[in-house]
Formats: sequence, structure tokens, C-alpha cells
Amino acid sequence: MKTKILVLMSLLTLQLSAVDNNVMHFYVKQYMEKKTNSPVEKIKTISSYEIEGTNGWEVYFLSLEIKMKMGNTVQKRTVPQVAFTKGNKIAFSLKDKFDQDYKKILKPKVPKIAYDNAHLLVGNKNAKHKILVMSDPFCPYCQEIIPPMIDAVKQNPDTFALYYYHFPLLRIHPASGITTKAMHLFHERGEIEHLKSLYHLVLDPREKNSHLILKAIKAKTGVQFNLEELYSKKITEALAFDLEMKKRLMVTGTPTIFIDGKWDYTRMAYKKFLKN
Repeated sequence: MKTKILVLMSLLTLQLSAVDNNVMHFYVKQYMEKKTNSPVEKIKTISSYEIEGTNGWEVYFLSLEIKMKMGNTVQKRTVPQVAFTKGNKIAFSLKDKFDQDYKKILKPKVPKIAYDNAHLLVGNKNAKHKILVMSDPFCPYCQEIIPPMIDAVKQNPDTFALYYYHFPLLRIHPASGITTKAMHLFHERGEIEHLKSLYHLVLDPREKNSHLILKAIKAKTGVQFNLEELYSKKITEALAFDLEMKKRLMVTGTPTIFIDGKWDYTRMAYKKFLKN
């Protein structure tokens, strides 16, 4: 496969046999400081791996701490950045033969800590294939894709383990805040059918009245929650962990699905492993 290199600044050819992590961080720092006109205080490599079919190009997913100038103030911001290296070259954009930028079709690999018992929804943790899902119950695509996926994994527990992470899109679906808390409790209790049913809640996603949201949840599941249990420290911390994992994997929308550690932008790759 021929790979096109498109850089946002001139391609950096270094007088080195290869680009090591520190050198790559140095040039990323220079590039971002020039681009943002703000000092980069720290760079961390989140994930890196060789891209298949590119004859040796590697992708690096980075997290940058930047002192961003905002008017008359300076604020610390954590900014993601993707860089590509091969031999003694660094690039900030890399395209495949279909003219797709790898920045848009690759994500960091899932770390092992993401596959914990608390997030295992259905399936066998020792199964051959691991699916990790980040979802919002009011997302139309999630409503179409996730419930059938849960059913498929339940029917093939030796083939799949499905790990579920909450990603409520609160700006457009305020009702998902309380709803995902209820889903977390259903998950914890092993009441998977109740969790799944909340993808079809009869409620306006923009609803902010907590009592109306709880009423809709009861109408769908028969379970009456109270705000005190939903806003417990335990649930708050669990959902904060989900949010951190979302940032770690550079997830920006729902549903986002990873198969065996890699982002599945088709969202349907698991089907090729289903038993006929």
C-alpha cells in the first residue's frame, strides 16, 4: 500500500537513524507551541503502534499539557495530538491510498486496565474476543446498534466479552445524566435486561426534570430509584472513571466500539466472529 504524507509543517528529516520518544516529543513541542502560540509544559505518550500496510510507519497518540492564552488569562489545557514516525521522519498527517487521514481512522489501543470485572456487562472474560463499548442511551445510533450487540454476546459467551462504559452526551441529551446512573446500578445488580430497556425510554432526551426522568425509568422497568442513591459517591466515582477512559482513548462520539483493543469505525466488526 502506498502511503501519502501530508504534514502541517515541513516534514522533519532528522540526522538520526531513528526517532526516539524524547526526540519526537521535542519536535511535537516545537510544532504545537508554534501552532498555538502557547508553551507546552508536558507531553505524555498514551499509546503507539505500527500501522498495518504502511511499510513501517508508527502512530503516536499524545497528551499535551499546554498553558493556553485565553484573552488576558492563561489556562492549563490538556490537548490530544497525533504524530507519525518512520525511521528518521516525523509527520503530523498521514494518508492512506484512499486519501483518508489516519488521524481519523485510528485511535489509541485499549489498555488492559479497561477490561475489569466492574465493566464486564455480558459474555465470558476469558473469551477470545473483547468488545469495549462507549455509549449514550439517547444516541440514535446507540439505540440501533448496542441492544442487538448485547443480545449477540449473550448468545455467544465463549466468543465474546462485552465491556460497557458510559458516555452521556449531556449537552444534547441532558436526560442521559440520571439515566446512565440508573443503567450503572442495573449493571451492578446484574439486571441487564433493565439496562438494555433504557435505550428505549419514552422520554425527551432534552428533559432536565429529575422527577420526570425517574418516572419514565419506573414506567419502563418497574424500578423506582431515588436521587440519593443515584448520586452516591460510589456511582459518581465510577462514572468519573468512565470519563477518564473516554479521554484516554480519545473518544469524541457515540457509539464508539473497540474490538480486541482496536477502534472499529464500522461498528459492526464483531459480526464476522458470530457463529453461523
